[in-house]
Amino acid sequence: MIDGINFITDESGNNKAIILDLIRFKKDGVKDKAVFEALENLQELIDNAATEKKSANTWDQAKEKLKNLNT
Repeated sequence: MIDGINFITDESGNNKAIILDLIRFKKDGVKDKAVFEALENLQELIDNAATEKKSANTWDQAKEKLKNLNT
């Protein structure tokens, strides 16, 4: 991997974002083709990106919320 390509992950280690450090690329003389080659698996990263799934509300969760509202 090229210095200047940084992955942002969540607590679980799932990739959430990619930051491209253009200043670093310029400083190191990195060409655009090298960056594109380093990101050749970008579609795979996109496809495997984890999205936060909201849990479906269950009757037990609803009762717990009501209980907390009453106290």
